[in-house]
Amino acid sequence: MIKVKLEANEVELALNIASKRYIGNLRMGKTFSYGYTKGIKSQLTDGILGALGEVAYAKGTNSFYNGSYSDDKQFYSDSDFQNNIEIRTQEKKSYNFLLIRPGEKKGKYILIIKDNNEDFNFSIMGSFIYNDDLPPEKLSNFGYQDRPAAYKIEIKELTNMEEDVRQDKF
Repeated sequence: MIKVKLEANEVELALNIASKRYIGNLRMGKTFSYGYTKGIKSQLTDGILGALGEVAYAKGTNSFYNGSYSDDKQFYSDSDFQNNIEIRTQEKKSYNFLLIRPGEKKGKYILIIKDNNEDFNFSIMGSFIYNDDLPPEKLSNFGYQDRPAAYKIEIKELTNMEEDVRQDKF
């Protein structure tokens, strides 16, 4: 696990990215997908949390970060990071796990947990390679009948990430 603390300028970067995405979605008439019905306040909060996790990953691994958009058309075809890396960020709960939906991009999914509500500390928990080949018994709708089933990946199934994944260490 890699621990990362974001500083004020890094939080500002995440907020700017989240607001750019939100405004881009408004212009395109898009909302969150997969039956998301939490409303505007939660969309903003979840968007900010996602961007914070991406900035934490960039800092923790010293990776280049472009905010997920490759051009001004704001397509969602690119991965969050080079080499097909997708970031999933969650608040710390009593039970966290990685969620991947069938048909999502193939690549390496990283689970990042925001450690608490007091500061901007994050834990990069590990990675999971998704090739769209998971068994059907891993699918669940988690009790939400109106949402499509997704794969649940336990934290113990993730490949641990340590400080040696930093891109500047050889």
